[in-house]
Amino acid sequence: MTVQEPVETPITEIELEVRDRNCFFVRLSAETDCLIRLEELIHRADGNLLQYFSIRETSPKDIIELATSESAIAEARLVRNGPDGNLFQFVVSGPCVTATLADTGAITRDVSAAGGVGRVVATVPSHVAVRTVVETFRTRHPDSEFLARRERDQSPPVRTRAGVHTILADRLTEKQYEVLRTAYLSGYFTWPRDSTAEECADALGIAQPTFSQHLRAAQSKVFTALFDAAIDDG
Repeated sequence: MTVQEPVETPITEIELEVRDRNCFFVRLSAETDCLIRLEELIHRADGNLLQYFSIRETSPKDIIELATSESAIAEARLVRNGPDGNLFQFVVSGPCVTATLADTGAITRDVSAAGGVGRVVATVPSHVAVRTVVETFRTRHPDSEFLARRERDQSPPVRTRAGVHTILADRLTEKQYEVLRTAYLSGYFTWPRDSTAEECADALGIAQPTFSQHLRAAQSKVFTALFDAAIDDG
């Protein structure tokens, strides 16, 4: 009897261009002439979005001033300075492109903007109609354009960076992964620390003891995966 290997279903990736100045990241890139890119997106339990953006070629003070005047942004904080730009943490309570994609069932993969022109890349699961995603996006963000549709392989190689990410994501609960990623991006593991446990917990909208509990559990699983793999290799 011949056993057939399972056939991997390719995933659909779409790319859109956004010039809608109601989108904060687009307006920010236009008014300050900065380069901005989404580094991480986390859906908080209270319905708000926690977003980390790396922003280049603009002073942090200007970014914070514009963010505090934006009704859709509940909180804004400079996390750290770096050679590749400053990392900012935003708690978004109003409409945005990532929320629009989530409402349609699409998954945000990349968001960036420069000179008032934004670029959004998302993957669309097989049970979601691409046309519905695009039409909903263009309705909510009128000054946008559908650029491309591509088919991508679903499963990355295990030994790549993306493959390691997949393995760890499978071992961690969603909350453990969010807490670990937030701690890393917020500079909790640096010395001296860029963010305290309380600040990381506030960003996620959870209590500090809850943050610490999830963080310890996540670290234990990561170390187990790391050192078990080292033993297996040799």
